[in-house]
Amino acid sequence: MRSWNFIKLNKVVEEDGSLLVTEVNNRVPFEIKRIFFVKEVIAGASRGNHATKKTKLILVPIAGSCKVHVDNGEVQEDIVMDDDTKGLYIDEMVWRSMYDFTPDCVMMAICDRPYEPGNETYEDYDEYMNALKKGE
Repeated sequence: MRSWNFIKLNKVVEEDGSLLVTEVNNRVPFEIKRIFFVKEVIAGASRGNHATKKTKLILVPIAGSCKVHVDNGEVQEDIVMDDDTKGLYIDEMVWRSMYDFTPDCVMMAICDRPYEPGNETYEDYDEYMNALKKGE
């Protein structure tokens, strides 16, 4: 069953600031191939709204907060992302939507694959559910 769970990032607090640390084989369960950031989301908008066919990722709220809805076809959960020491690991073939962004929200995504335009995502929920039923 495709799933999601939290990954703890190490936070080092020093006199002059803080450092968040995570490494492959320490907390990240895959080799990092891509990192991207979502920010400046307009009020009321949602992002994601898809399932990746192959890509696993970790979402980390660098600043501000938002909510993430995850759905594997059997279980759904809405998660508040407001702690920069907690990354949300999401398997491939898990539907995800980010919403309710604060104006200062910066969400980092750490991925196990480079972006492959075209046939990488299910952006239609019914198509996604049909793919799950077929065992894709």
